[in-house]
Amino acid sequence: MKQLLVTLRYVDETHLSDVWKRYIRDSIPSAAILLPAAFFLSVLSPNATAPNGFIYLAYAGTVLLAVGLLALGVGLLRIKSPHLSVTGT
Repeated sequence: MKQLLVTLRYVDETHLSDVWKRYIRDSIPSAAILLPAAFFLSVLSPNATAPNGFIYLAYAGTVLLAVGLLALGVGLLRIKSPHLSVTGT
């Protein structure tokens, strides 16, 4: 859970549009809910020998997490830092 809070802390430091920041803030916690829910709900029946259709929620959660983290990484790399500028001196 700490990792979730750490990623949300960095969202405000990115140079992304408000739409992308909102997507990142929503996608990462949503993935944290969807992934375990998919595994739990897919074998909810006591007679289940194989997962049912709810297992596809895991794929949706994986895509949300991957796109959210990729967008966060791109936004963090776009930060204009004075320490990284080349001044020629």
